[in-house]
Amino acid sequence: MSVQSVSTISAARNPDVAAEAQRWVDFIVGNVFRHMHTQEADNFDDVRFKVEQANAFFFEVHAAYFSFVLSNAELFYRARQLMVDDASRDLLDQLILFRILGHLHIRLAFNTPERRAQAAHADRWRVEETGDRGLLGSLAIFHTPPEQGGIHVRCWRENVIATWLQRQYYFERAGVKIAPRPGDHIVDAGGCFGDTALAFAAAVGPTGRVYTFDPMPKHCAIIQENLAMNPELANRVIVYPLGLSEHTRAGTVPMTAQETINPGATVQDTSIPTTTLDELWGEGSVERVDFIKMDIEGSELAALKGAQEVLRAQRPRLAISLYHRPEDFFTIPLWLDNLGCDYRFYLDHYSIHHEETVLYASTET
Repeated sequence: MSVQSVSTISAARNPDVAAEAQRWVDFIVGNVFRHMHTQEADNFDDVRFKVEQANAFFFEVHAAYFSFVLSNAELFYRARQLMVDDASRDLLDQLILFRILGHLHIRLAFNTPERRAQAAHADRWRVEETGDRGLLGSLAIFHTPPEQGGIHVRCWRENVIATWLQRQYYFERAGVKIAPRPGDHIVDAGGCFGDTALAFAAAVGPTGRVYTFDPMPKHCAIIQENLAMNPELANRVIVYPLGLSEHTRAGTVPMTAQETINPGATVQDTSIPTTTLDELWGEGSVERVDFIKMDIEGSELAALKGAQEVLRAQRPRLAISLYHRPEDFFTIPLWLDNLGCDYRFYLDHYSIHHEETVLYASTET
C-alpha cells in the first residue's frame, strides 16, 4: 500500500486525523531514508539473540513491518497522540523506526555504556549455579545486596538486571511516578520465576499482597522455591498456576511440557488453563487491585478484556507489555482509552532491541 493510499482511505473516515496521520507518516518515511545507510556498532544483543549473526538483516521481516505501519498509519497515530508527554511519543517513533530498519541502522537511547555494564554488576550477585536451562542459558541463584532488599532468587541474570537494576515496571519521569506502593494489592501476570513477585512483595510491605499468575508448572515450582528462600516475603505472595485471559478455561499442560522452562508459553495454546481477573475479584479471591503488571506473550489485550469490571471499578495503575504483537502498539492503548476511565498514558523501553516496551497508565494527574 502506498503512502498516498493510506491518506486517501483515512480521509474517508476523519479528514483532520487523516491529514495529521499523513504528516506523521511523512516524518517516519523521511527518517527511514535518513537512517538507512547509517551503520551502528555495538548495537546487538548476543545473549537474547545468540543463534543469530550480529550482521544479519532479515529484509522480509522489516519490509513486512514497514508495510504494516503504512497500512495502519491512522491507528498508530491515534495511539501516539494518547501519550501524555513528548518523551513517550518520541520513543514510539524510535521503536517503529527500529522495527523497520533494525539494529544495524537504528540505535535506541537505552543502549548506553552504563546499561551494558549492568551484566557485570548482576554477576557479582551470583552465588550458585543450577542445572536448569532455558532460552537464555542456565539459571543461577543470586543474592541482591541489602539496598536491593537482600533477596535470594533463582533465575537468569537477565531477570536480575531487569527487575533490580533497570527496575522494569517502575515508571518515573518529570515528576510522574507509576509504580507499586506500600499496602498495594498487585496483579503480577507473567510470573515466570517470581523475581518480579519478590520485588513487588518487598515494595508493598507487610500490608500488601501480590497475586502472581503463571500457567507453566516448572515456573510455579521455581516461584515456590524462591518464596521459600525469602520467608519474610512469602506470605505476601499468592501464586495462581493459571494464565490470565478473557475467558476461564480448564486445561492441563501436557506431560511433555511439565518440566519445561518456557517464558514464551501463551494462552493461545488450548491446553493452558486460564481465568479472568474479573471472576477472581467477583468471587473475592482477589480482594482489590491497585496495580497491574502484564507480560504475557501477546495475551495482554485478552487479559485486560477479562478485567474490564476491575479496571472500571478500581482504576488500578498499569504496566502493560506492548511488544509481543505488531498491533499491540495501538490496540491496547486505544482499547484502554475507550473504557472511559480517563487513563493517562506513558511509554518506556528496557532493552537495546525491539522487545521490552511497557505502556504505563494512571488515572492520577
